[in-house]
Amino acid sequence: MSYKETCIVCDGQNKKGIHVFHHFICMDCHNDLIQTETNDEKYKFYVDRLKKIGENKIYS
Repeated sequence: MSYKETCIVCDGQNKKGIHVFHHFICMDCHNDLIQTETNDEKYKFYVDRLKKIGENKIYS
């Protein structure tokens, strides 16, 4: 059985990636993210998606 997680950036399912404060970022998004310059139009997209990391969650 292969366990896949949902990436907070692309919403895709993947097995390989990193966890940041209980959130999963797939390796494709991670690699693209670290290569994106701050003046690139994709940069704002990544910033908006990564704001999910700071959102408070209530676990019951």
